[in-house]
Amino acid sequence: MRALSTGLLLAVAVLTSAASAVPAFAAETAKVVTGPPSSPGGVSTATCPAGTHLTGGGYRLQPDAAGPVRATGPTADATGWSAQAEHGSVVAFAVCETED
Repeated sequence: MRALSTGLLLAVAVLTSAASAVPAFAAETAKVVTGPPSSPGGVSTATCPAGTHLTGGGYRLQPDAAGPVRATGPTADATGWSAQAEHGSVVAFAVCETED
């Protein structure tokens, strides 16, 4: 019984010291990049600048837009965000981060 309790105390001590360790994280800076307005029914793409990576995105319908957004999401190479309105114009935006 004594060996079991000693092993248990050792396990608790290891878990406690591991839980109190502070992980190191690099500071990140977010930047929102806006694409050009699309032509009616066309695609707008916002591309992250070099040295950054995409973390999200979205779109804003222009006043001439009538109807839903046909497609929105990351570009195929995951370096930006695209959006396409069913009718009218749309502006895509990408949220890009850089590690400092």
